[in-house]
Amino acid sequence: MSVAKTVFYTAAICPFAQRAAIAFREIGLEHEKVEIDLLKKPSWYKDINPDGKVPSFTIQGRNIAESLVLVELANDLKPEVGLLPADPVKRAQSRYIIEYFSSKVTSPWYGFLSDFKKENLNKYTDALDVAYTRINDLLLEQSSTGPYFLGSQFSLADIGVASFYLRQQATHKLLLNDLQIEAVNKYPRVKEWLEGISSRPSIKETYPGDEYVIKIFNKLWDLSKF
Repeated sequence: MSVAKTVFYTAAICPFAQRAAIAFREIGLEHEKVEIDLLKKPSWYKDINPDGKVPSFTIQGRNIAESLVLVELANDLKPEVGLLPADPVKRAQSRYIIEYFSSKVTSPWYGFLSDFKKENLNKYTDALDVAYTRINDLLLEQSSTGPYFLGSQFSLADIGVASFYLRQQATHKLLLNDLQIEAVNKYPRVKEWLEGISSRPSIKETYPGDEYVIKIFNKLWDLSKF
């Protein structure tokens, strides 16, 4: 009797796909990996995900999509790893920091990349200073020390943010002369958290590298005339 394949459809450039990759690495999930070219998607991929997005995951003959859904699936497959905290309030807070980071850090970053001009830099960094000041409060609500959102426990909160932070940092380092955000350097708990998620093996091992990120970003946006 044939056994249904477990297949992870991903793209190295995609921060959403990296979320799932991190979670699968954390739980030690064995699976086949299929790289999808997002600029030239194969016609058969619509049968896996009609929306054409990554990540997607085939398990037990069923196709599942959306990055955070797959992170929570990973937790459910191996709850003993503890990617989600047991406390329902902490679970909600973990989900909240992902949403906050997306709207207050990632969104301004994408906006800046789409209109990549020097005159927009101050507005961008001001937005990040405000965001990271609030993030400092959210981190301290959980624990006075890190290196993760919940303190010593690595979780959904860190997975949901890390892949976007790494790509943002690549643009800061390679395109903006190692741009520093004042609030990150001002608040030790913020700095410890960002350093903690950046150095986590599952995150480092699933990240394609700064040079690759910038190479692909330059195909999406005109980032050469700052």
